Amino acid sequence: MKIRIDYREKASGIIDLLKQEDIAIEIGKVSYGDYIINEAVTIERKTAKDFLVSIIDGRLFNQLSNLKKYCQNPILLIEGNPYKTELHFESNAIRGALLSAQAIWYIPTIFSQSKRDTKDILLMIGKQEETFVDVIPLRGGYRPKRIKSKQLYLLQGLPQVGSMLAKRLMEHFRSVTNVMNASIKELSEVEGIGEISAKRIREVLDAEIE
Repeated sequence: MKIRIDYREKASGIIDLLKQEDIAIEIGKVSYGDYIINEAVTIERKTAKDFLVSIIDGRLFNQLSNLKKYCQNPILLIEGNPYKTELHFESNAIRGALLSAQAIWYIPTIFSQSKRDTKDILLMIGKQEETFVDVIPLRGGYRPKRIKSKQLYLLQGLPQVGSMLAKRLMEHFRSVTNVMNASIKELSEVEGIGEISAKRIREVLDAEIE
């Protein structure tokens, strides 16, 4: 297991905890997020207080946007309870930000109780990523009937494409064929699809079976 860690996380104490484990650690500048596990999963870590402050100053939504655009599998990790801090904050605003991360940006949110708990979560994510990297999750028994629904269902089989991105792809390219023939640059022009996601889509579409 390898974890790349942003140098600004040194003060958190989590790096010292990870150094006690039998894993490879690389500390440097991470452009998006704070931890990158096995070059596959990106974790944006925030304490409960910093989560609230990031809502106030607008950082949170900019960070969520960048995570979705440039990271393969982003996760938001909140250390502590954002509803119980010394800051006086409307609970609806907190709930709204959490729902936005998960329902609008499709970024899973994980809660940690402490620094040590955060360390354990990072290790568990790494182990699961290694274990299930080649496991293919099957979609449920839903079978769309209308042409538009079939098109959207088909596009949602592409990497990192959920229902919202599928709709944006159809609105932008007008047909599934145009999506399949689109270049990385053309795919990146769609809101919510960054260069990394576009490359992963093209990789799936272009790869030949050995």
